[in-house]
Amino acid sequence: MKEPSAKRKRTLALHERAIQFSVNVNTCCPQCFSNEPSKVVWGQLVRAADSTSNNLVEADDGVSDADFLNKMGTALKEAKESRVALVKLRLGNLDNCHKTARLELESEARQLSAIFSTIIRNMEARLQREKEEAKRSRSRRAEKTETETET
Repeated sequence: MKEPSAKRKRTLALHERAIQFSVNVNTCCPQCFSNEPSKVVWGQLVRAADSTSNNLVEADDGVSDADFLNKMGTALKEAKESRVALVKLRLGNLDNCHKTARLELESEARQLSAIFSTIIRNMEARLQREKEEAKRSRSRRAEKTETETET
């Protein structure tokens, strides 16, 4: 089997990192809750963390650039939601907030959000450059055709 490229290795490492984030959240989640706010916030956090990694992996298999951007946007939204839920756990001193702090999950959610945001911005910039280049290319072809018909 062929060795993956450096770019592919980075992508797979990011997948692993997002999946590990989700696993860490799930591991910290209490089996029983001492109060309703803990139950609600943990439910939101578990769903958001799982969705973060799921959408990242799905984006990698996107059928188009638009599909990729859509799934990356969802992964970004879910990573931000995870961070907010982690902040709520910490500020509310809710169940197992000490475990999430020990694993620095709030920081990890922030870092994943920053990485996803950069990926999205870079992709949008690349697509814009390609669109502008295609437009210039069409314009040059039209000028060339116009010149040829005049002679």
